[in-house]
Amino acid sequence: MATSRSRTRKTAGSNIGRRVRDAFENAQETMQSRVGGAREQAQETWVNLEALFQSRVQRAMHQLGLPTAEEIRALTRRVSELNDSVSRIVERQHAAKPKKSARRTKRKTAG
Repeated sequence: MATSRSRTRKTAGSNIGRRVRDAFENAQETMQSRVGGAREQAQETWVNLEALFQSRVQRAMHQLGLPTAEEIRALTRRVSELNDSVSRIVERQHAAKPKKSARRTKRKTAG
């Protein structure tokens, strides 16, 4: 009879242990799911705030008359093109000009 009681206790103990483990695993899964959902929501909120901030900064810069990044890139390209054109014109002018011999300058003598 003592052995049947010890078996009953072991069986009951293992059942309780299994139930506790199952409850813990379920709670853990629930928490992970909630934390994941909160993380996604926080990230989405952060992205929305960042977009709103960028929009407001861009609007303020426009009101101040500051050029956009694309306008600055376009101006930079245009300045580069103009520099190239000026360089070609200067090269043509130098090629078309006959070279003059160096003139000797007379020195005044005191006298």
